[in-house]
Order: sequence, then structure tokens, then C-alpha cells
Amino acid sequence: MQHTITVTFEQSHVTKALLNTFLRQYPLLEANIVSTNTIEFSQEKLSDFDRESLLLDIRFYDQNPSLPLENLCSHLHNYSPKNESQEQLLEFARRLVALEDESMGAGLYMYGAAGIGKSHIAVGISKHFMRKGLRPNFQFADRYSFSTNLNLEPGQVWIIDDMNSGFSIASQLFKKVVLNAHERGGRVFVTSNKEYNELMKEMFVGDSKANLIRYEDRTKGMFKILEVNGDSFRQENAWYK
Repeated sequence: MQHTITVTFEQSHVTKALLNTFLRQYPLLEANIVSTNTIEFSQEKLSDFDRESLLLDIRFYDQNPSLPLENLCSHLHNYSPKNESQEQLLEFARRLVALEDESMGAGLYMYGAAGIGKSHIAVGISKHFMRKGLRPNFQFADRYSFSTNLNLEPGQVWIIDDMNSGFSIASQLFKKVVLNAHERGGRVFVTSNKEYNELMKEMFVGDSKANLIRYEDRTKGMFKILEVNGDSFRQENAWYK
């Protein structure tokens, strides 16, 4: 088994902050910056599981170069629930990944305050799908534009992070992705700061109530909706504490 690998990031610049994020998550890892977009990793001391996790981190980051470094090494297995609602979130995230019937549309919509780990779970569930050999479509809602090519197909996996406004153009992304999964099978995971019914009302402002009811009837049955609460992980782990 090859224990030393050289990774060239196609879309990302290598920084000391990037390197240190890997080293914090994997204390037994040895790594050096080779160039502005290349890192050499020595995985010899890592367990097989950590080695696989590291390779997933690298692949996911290269596919999503705008990912904040705080979520670079996020996985379901290193999310630490602090209360019952967070435990329930982790349970349903794992259940969503475990579903085998690709013809069925299924989704999880979680909402709650900032800093409770929504993006951690979004990235973690993406990597869990990757462990199954799938390539999830990960999208920050606020970075969606009309020029984004969705290429909607049957059985796709979509993760939409921070879907916080039904008035934004990301509402078009949400509607198209969810209806595609409902009608053609697939998985959808959505995080938001906003309660589901409130988001739906915003999305259908100016539209008929009948269209809203029809849309909710088709899609709400496919979503498990979870409200997650707790204190901010960011504030809890602030440097000045």
C-alpha cells in the first residue's frame, strides 16, 4: 500500500491554514507543502479508516474549493451531538444515506440557529454518500445562479446548504431539485435557518394558494423535517475562550 501521496489541487491554492486543518484532524499525519497547489502526505501512521477519510476530505475539497476550512474534515462520525435534537439529526442523516431504494424520493430538511453544525452535517452526509460510491451534488444556496447547470437526472443526490430565503433565486434550485427527486427518485438534504412552512410561503409569494398546496402535497411527504437547537459550536470553541 502506498503510504506517501502527492496531491495537486486543481481548483484550490494550498495555504498553511489548509495544511494545519488537516494536521489538527489527523495528528498522526505528516504533510508538507510542495508548491502553491500541491501537498505531499505521508499516511503511514494512519489507520485504514482515517486514511479513507483523509482521501474523501481531499476529493471533496477539490470539488468544492469555496468550502470553509472549518468544514474541511467534517464527517458524520466526528459530529458530536450536544442534545436530543442533534442526536436525532445524526440518526436521520444516517438513515437517509442507508436507504437502498433508488426509485424512491427521500429527503431531510433541517433548520435551526447558526453554529449548531448544519454545514458540518451537510458536508459529512455528502462524504458518506461518497463512501457508497456516489457523487453528491453539493451546493451552497447563496452561490446558486441562473447559469448553474443542474443536469437533473433520476436517482441523484443533492445537498443544499443554507437555504435561508424563499425570495432568493436559490428557491428555483430548491424547487427543481426536490421535484426531480420526488418524480424520478433521489436523495435531498437541505439545511436552513428558516422553518419549512415559512420558506414555502416565501417561495410562493405572488403565486396561487392552489399551487402551494399542490407543491407541498407532492414534496412534504418525502421530507423529514427536523428542528435542531443548541448553542453555537463556533462560540463554544472561540480562540479567546
